[in-house]
Amino acid sequence: MKMMGYIVSFLILAFCLYLVITPLLRPKQATRSMESMEDEFDHISIESVYATLNELEMDYNMQKLSDEDYQRLKKDYEELAAEIIAKEKKKEKKADKNEESLVKDIESEIEEELAQLRKEREEK
Repeated sequence: MKMMGYIVSFLILAFCLYLVITPLLRPKQATRSMESMEDEFDHISIESVYATLNELEMDYNMQKLSDEDYQRLKKDYEELAAEIIAKEKKKEKKADKNEESLVKDIESEIEEELAQLRKEREEK
């Protein structure tokens, strides 16, 4: 019976050591590049930035933030909001250009098909 206790204790100890040592033996992850950090900012919506600005203002009014911190954070988030809006405008312009070119391509195809049908009618 005593032997069973030693075996179970040894197994628990071995398992604990395994849990502690395995993270130390894994290869270190490379530091994240600036591009991957920018990709994370792409997922931030303008609504979440506005919500954060609103929370900052509430915290400042409740005197949880100093004036210096409030001004600095407000400026940072306003710049972030401006960047997001600029990116959205660029995407809209690209989409409009793509849509215009698509419409032109479709119209040219229709004109070609009509010209082809007219030639076929004239030949009959």
